[in-house]
This record gives sequence, C-alpha cells and structure tokens, in this order.
Amino acid sequence: MAKKIILVKPRGLCAGVERALKILDKAVKDNPGPIYCRHEIVHNKKVVEEFKNKGVIFKESLEEIPDGAVVVLSAHGTSPQDLERAKRKKLTIIDSVCPLVVKVHNEAKSYSRQGCLIVYLGYKGHAEAVGVIGEAKNAVLISSMEEAQRLELPEKAALLTQTTLSVDETGEIIEYLQNKWPKLILPPGKDICFSTSNRQTAVKQLGKVADLVLVIGSANSSNSNRLREVSGVESYLINGPEDLRGEWFEGKTTIGITAGASVPEKFIQPVIRAIQKKYGGKIEELEVIKENIHFKL
Repeated sequence: MAKKIILVKPRGLCAGVERALKILDKAVKDNPGPIYCRHEIVHNKKVVEEFKNKGVIFKESLEEIPDGAVVVLSAHGTSPQDLERAKRKKLTIIDSVCPLVVKVHNEAKSYSRQGCLIVYLGYKGHAEAVGVIGEAKNAVLISSMEEAQRLELPEKAALLTQTTLSVDETGEIIEYLQNKWPKLILPPGKDICFSTSNRQTAVKQLGKVADLVLVIGSANSSNSNRLREVSGVESYLINGPEDLRGEWFEGKTTIGITAGASVPEKFIQPVIRAIQKKYGGKIEELEVIKENIHFKL
C-alpha cells in the first residue's frame, strides 16, 4: 500500500494551452455553424474528445474543410503556406497559436531575411516544427545528436528549437553545435518555453522523493513524453485512471504525480482518486517553482 501520493507543482495546463482552449470554447459559443479545427487544438486525447462532443470537427488538412467555414488553428502554430490556402478558401480564421511559438516563427522569418540557414532542433512531422520551418527560406531539421554531428553549416546559420523539448538533451546538442560552429547564431532568450522547463525541473525533484512517477498526458504530447524521460525514476505516461496497472505499484510506497502542459486539472483528479481508492496514501504537494503567468486572448 502507498504511504504517500505527492502532487508536484507546477503541473498540467500551461498558459499557452489554457489560452488555446478558451479560444476554441469561445469560437464554439460565438458561432452558430460547425466549427472546424485544423489539427488537434492541443495534444490531449481527452480534451479533443470533449470538443468533438461539443460539435467541433477536427481536420489535419485545410483542403478537407469546406470553403467559407470557421476554422480554429491549433496552439502549435501554422505555416504561412497553410495561411495562404485558408485565404484562398475564404475561411474565417481564429488562430490559437501559443505566443511563445509565435516568437520562434518570428525568429525564423527574421534570420531567413538575413540570409541564414535555419537549423531547427525538433521532431520531424510535429505540427510546431512544420509551422516554423514553413517560415524559413532555407532550413534543415535535426532531432538527435547523431544528426547534429552530420551537419555541414554555411557561414551564416541560426539555431532554433521546438518549445517542448527536453532541456537536458537540447543543451547537449546546442553545446556541441556551438563548439563546432562558433559563428552559429542563437536567438536572445531560449526557445524552450518556461512551462516546459519548469515542469521538467519539478519532475526531477519529484523523482528524488518518489518510488514511482505517473505522468498524465497523451502519447503524442512531446512535453508529456519528456517529463517521463527526465524524471530519473520508474515512470509511466497515462491518459487517465483506465491506464493504471497493478504491477507498477508493487513495493512502491511513494507515488509521484505530474501532468503535461496540455492536461487540465479535472483530468488529473480522477487519477488521484483511483490510486487512493485502491492503494491508499496520504496526499502531499511539492511546489518546486511558483508559476502564475497567463496570456490574454
């Protein structure tokens, strides 16, 4: 039986996701017709299902959306090519892109205008990567140290990163690239968002006091997967209480819980209740970093 269930803070929704969900919810309330969303609004299976139940229709391609429809663009950002397609189809655009992703888009445009090759550190096919690379006149995407080591860079190159990466792994790759290519430009300030960094810092502290860490989030959520990877202790990624497995809890006395940046608190609480009901445990909170940032709609 568990003696303690430790809930780490910060966990769950970040400011960008909270803003995106409010935007989509407002779009549903303000528009009588069907609301379309290009890509998942955020990478959370349960959130997407909730909006489907409200009538939102999710499509991966703008070509699948009827001309003249109302469409919300996801928090991950959209390429300028897709924005042009939306204009040609006379779509009413509501853009929920995270302001921190907008920062990286602007960097890609700015450095491209200066004639730089954009080296983008991120995951192939991820919506955020597609959007940022679409802004660049000349770009190469890398996802690992091995790919970084194969790079041959011109005189002018700038390094940008996906906002949801592992701080540790990214740091190693950036250090390598800076040592090999001293003229490589890095934008002022980091591209990895404060919420991603804060949650990774918090889960590392959680891993020091827990026998088991459960990360609530969806399998396609980059930041949720990174939390599981950096916890430093046996960890599992779950969508909800339905994914809990008894063998994980054998011999464990302290259970740590965190959640990815796309997870509302209402999806965290059922997991806590299910663990307490079956394995007991006194609930404690571990606040590692105070976080109180909100973005305007």
